[in-house]
This record gives sequence, structure tokens and C-alpha cells, in this order.
Amino acid sequence: MKLPIRLLATTLLLAAAPAFAQGLTTVTIGWGAYPDVPQLAQASDKGLWAAEKIEAKIIPFASGRQGFEALIGGQLDYAIMAEFPAVTGVMRNQKFSVVAVLSQYKSFRLITKGDKAPAGLAALAGKKIAMPLGTNVHFAIATALEKAGVNAELVNVPPPEMIPALTRGDVDAIVPFPSAYQKAKSVLGAQYQEVRMPDYSSSFVLAASEKATANPAMTQRVLAALLKGEALVKANATESQEATARYVGGATTLDAVRAAWPEYEYRIKLDQNMLDTMVKEGQWLRAKGLIKEGDPTPALYRKWLAPEPLKALDPSRVTLAP
Repeated sequence: MKLPIRLLATTLLLAAAPAFAQGLTTVTIGWGAYPDVPQLAQASDKGLWAAEKIEAKIIPFASGRQGFEALIGGQLDYAIMAEFPAVTGVMRNQKFSVVAVLSQYKSFRLITKGDKAPAGLAALAGKKIAMPLGTNVHFAIATALEKAGVNAELVNVPPPEMIPALTRGDVDAIVPFPSAYQKAKSVLGAQYQEVRMPDYSSSFVLAASEKATANPAMTQRVLAALLKGEALVKANATESQEATARYVGGATTLDAVRAAWPEYEYRIKLDQNMLDTMVKEGQWLRAKGLIKEGDPTPALYRKWLAPEPLKALDPSRVTLAP
């Protein structure tokens, strides 16, 4: 995988300068290098890690699922991802914990090609809709269609092939990950059309490895740096957008960061809504036969949440039911 220039340079610099890191504890964090978590971009752009005696090595991954697999495999201390890989990980009894929600995305969409936008999901009845099987966007479109009483053919298409499939006319619509929206607009031009799915929002979570879970003091230091980054995001959105675009390098553009900014909530927390969403997604996975392990109950998912580090920093940010 080709790394964004800034991330590659940062990785090489950190690897080559152990003398500079004396007295710092190294932690590895997997991240998709997208504007989902500007708190982390600010922490790295402004050197906020050092105040917490951390040397943070940010490792880019093409998807949250890949980062999660690296976390489970012991290659990372922490991973940032949408909650869906964690949902499956809990059901498979994998060793990790969720320590915080870093942001929420609230503007998922279905994309079509044509001269005018479809008149809602009802216009997709009987059509072929591409999405990656067993992901949060699969959950989003399947539950949206069910709620609307619409029958459509859901087709499993890998993310890199979705826009070409729509362009060629192999499918009538696609439901890609948000990181692909700008590319779809660029490729389709005036033919780009969309339908919003406002009933679903995804949480971007910070997951800790088994080793990191056993070290809540370290997690608390990581979260402390991210909370300082959040304060910068709140104080100056324009500068934070610029910092995020600088940090992710070629992964996205400043214009794309600015366009997506209002579609996120950037607040670190661990809340009941996220837990409820994970339970619903787990129950859906079981009902569809996509995962057969585990019993997706609130009690099961609650065992995988580790609120203590965030609660020690700011109790108001943890709002889980007893």
C-alpha cells in the first residue's frame, strides 16, 4: 500500500530517531488517514503526544477492518475504525476493548448515475444495489430498505470496484464508504446523484489491544492527548481542517475535508447510543447468518467496553447505563 507522504515521512523519522524518543513510551495506532478523527491529526500536527510522554507511531490502513485485524494480531496497540469490526470481534470473542468513541458520521448515502436523483429509496425497488457484504454500509442500506418496505437486489462488490461497476451500468446504485463520496462525484460529474440515509450514524471508535487494555494508565495518556486535540478542533474549525488535510497528505484534499466537516460530530465519549447500535448490528448479523458465534446481547457487548481511562479524565463523557 502506498503511504501518504507525510505519514511515510513521519514513520521513517520516528524509526530513525530513537535518541529523540528517550523518556517517551512508544505506542502504535492504526488509522485510515481520513478526516474522521481530526483530534488525532491535531495531536500529531501540534506535537501533543510528547506532553503525555508518548511517541505515537501512526500506521495507515486502507480500511478500519484491516487495522482491526492488525490490532487483534498484536501488531498495534490501538486502532481507529468504525464500530462494525468491533461488533463482529465481540461475537467472535476476540481479545480487545473499546475505550472511546472519537467521532460520529451522520450522512451516509446511496449513489446513483443519471440526470436526476431518485425520488427516495422507493425508486430503487427491484434494482441492483452494490455494497460490501458484512459491513456497516451493508447494515445501513439493508435496514433502510426494510424500514421503507422496498425490495431490491443487494450485490456484494469490493469497495475499489463499486464506482466502476456503477459507471459501466453493472449495478443501478452503490452504497460505498464515505471516503469514496468525493471520488464518485469526480468520476460521475453531472451524472452524480444521491439519496441520503439519515436514520443511520456510525461511530469511529478507539479500540485497544489485549496488552493495551491491561494498561489503563497508558490508554488514559493517549486519550488525554486526543482530548487536547479535540479542544483545538472546537476552538478553530478552519485551522483544524487545514491541519487535518496537512496530516493526511495525499489521502484527501482540503476541499474534501471542508465539505465533509459538518457531517461529523467530533466529541470523545463512550455512550449508551453506541452500545445500543453495536447490539442492533450484532443482532442483524446473527439474523442474516453472517456470524454464527456469540449471543449479541447488551450484557455481552458491555463486557468489551473499557470506560475507566476516559472516565478518569472526564466523567461527563461516559454515559453508559448501569
